[in-house]
Amino acid sequence: MSGPGHTWVTDPGGPVHAGSGDQHIHYGYGAGEFLGSRAERLRIAEDHRHWLSRRFVPPGNLGRAAERLAKPGATVLLTGPAGTGRRAAGTFLLHGLPDEGGQLEELSVKDDDGAAISAGDRLLLDLSAIADQDQEQALRKLGVYRSATEQAGARLVVILSDPIEPMLPSELQQQVVRIERPRPDIVLRRYLRLDEIPFTPEDLKRPDLDLLLETAPMREIARLVRTIGQARESRKHGSGFEDWCTTALHVVTDWGDTTARQVDSLEDGSRRALLLVGAMLDGAPVDAAVAGTGDLLRLLGRDSDGSSALDGPDLRVQLGELEMARDPDGRVEFKRLAYSSAVRSHFWTYFPGLRDGLRDWTGDAVRLPGLGRPERRDLVARFAEQALAVGRPDDLYALVERWTAAGRPMPGEAALLLAQGLDHEKHAAGVRERIYTWTTTGNLTSHLKDVLTDVCRHVLAATHPSMALTRLYHLSSRQGSAAATEAALELARSDRRLFRHLFERVPARAGQEPRRGEDLLIGLLDPHRLLIEPTSEEVESVWRSVMSGTERARWSRVAYEWLTAAATERRWEAAPDVLVRAARHRNDLLTRLYLVALAWERGGPEIPGAGRRAVAERLRQAIDRAQGTGPRRHDNETTNPSEVS
Repeated sequence: MSGPGHTWVTDPGGPVHAGSGDQHIHYGYGAGEFLGSRAERLRIAEDHRHWLSRRFVPPGNLGRAAERLAKPGATVLLTGPAGTGRRAAGTFLLHGLPDEGGQLEELSVKDDDGAAISAGDRLLLDLSAIADQDQEQALRKLGVYRSATEQAGARLVVILSDPIEPMLPSELQQQVVRIERPRPDIVLRRYLRLDEIPFTPEDLKRPDLDLLLETAPMREIARLVRTIGQARESRKHGSGFEDWCTTALHVVTDWGDTTARQVDSLEDGSRRALLLVGAMLDGAPVDAAVAGTGDLLRLLGRDSDGSSALDGPDLRVQLGELEMARDPDGRVEFKRLAYSSAVRSHFWTYFPGLRDGLRDWTGDAVRLPGLGRPERRDLVARFAEQALAVGRPDDLYALVERWTAAGRPMPGEAALLLAQGLDHEKHAAGVRERIYTWTTTGNLTSHLKDVLTDVCRHVLAATHPSMALTRLYHLSSRQGSAAATEAALELARSDRRLFRHLFERVPARAGQEPRRGEDLLIGLLDPHRLLIEPTSEEVESVWRSVMSGTERARWSRVAYEWLTAAATERRWEAAPDVLVRAARHRNDLLTRLYLVALAWERGGPEIPGAGRRAVAERLRQAIDRAQGTGPRRHDNETTNPSEVS
């Protein structure tokens, strides 16, 4: 969770047995270390909302928005100048509403699945960064979400951009609330106090700080306070607030120009390469940075100049000239606070011809000797940050496919790349769409299937559970992934609405995709974990898909469990009728069902309640009614009572 306004759900479920047979828990390749579990991400999201609510300074007119949102079914559209904290304001509004048993969730314009909105839901739709070509689609989706919100008794907050506001229909124009910029000095003081950074009112009376606060977006003020804290904790930048603030102001306002001057002064490509690689590998072993520099120069076509390793200044001097050093642990260290970030941003922004090379270099650099898991994680995160900042999400997808190809896969790093994309405010929707495309088309490598499963299970499920479930469903049904089957069942069983959502998908997609993922369908029918009424039409449709699309031996055991439930639990008395309705109009299916019931009746000890014979007789009578005649038995189909336990 990297920022406010993401989506949150409740009560995450742990691994759950998916049905008969052995249970296999799949966490992928270091998914826990690289991604964190869904439960951890939900906890972080909750912590972040509390963090935000304590620091939040309400902008002007937010009270009017809160009044409009008080009534169930209400929609409020927030607008205002960029940098006023519109998204944070929307998150604060939703967080302040009473919990009425619904979910707190972010909606998507490109949701391929249609969100299921229920009473009590608190919903956020962020249109502040919508592209021009997507505006019409966004307005259509807004109309759909608003109508569903009103009908369900949910509440919806929409974040608008200035260009899209005039395009709103007249009935929505009345719901627009324009918020005003909070007083920046109040925001600054609140952040400083809550971060326990000591200061006096006199400390804040400085022209350079006033100049920044005059126009800075709220996120820039938050960054300033965060950097002041870093300067304080480093113990390298003075001993009081004045020194820490001076250092932080340089970071926030000056480092871009300072970096530009430094790079411009370096006419030697090898020195620029060392500076860039040092920034990408800040905190990694110096030897790895030196090796990575040589790799980058070779990749960019610079051959060795034939000089000896003894020629020129030593590494200490080279690093010193670049304002870098080797720390006591032998790792890369920049002398200026937070300077490596400015270096990375400069090269990615102002050297566009390097971007393809940096993508390919990163693809190899994760294997540099000396890089442990933390250093690889940092490198992947820095690459993703810069590639997304310059609008190149395709670079992430290229490395994901490269790192999940056969040979020497790096699936943990691939999963982290996708997680970084899903956490990005601007590109998250595109990353979700690309994951959907992967799951529904083409033949995926086993490593890519595992990565997509881990990302959907641990990352996407924490923010967009319905969309995660859809993608896991496709990985199971189209790609035949056993891990995805287990993850889909685990996620569906964590929430009754998700469970129904998955049940509704199966008949809707019948006949549109390869017949795989039978274990998912059979797992859904497990009577011990069924979260909807067994007599519902969705259950009947799934049973029909199972009976018609899989061998009798595959589904007979869950049918036995249904019949046993019918004999022992009042809620399940109608189970035989559901099974027969699922097989109606198909004599071959009715015959198989008859044989299953016969095997169940003969194959086990007597059970309490109605008893095997009574339940089996009820099922036979239902078959008779469905056929209009007695059940016909095929000579080539045999019954093995030993199948039943």
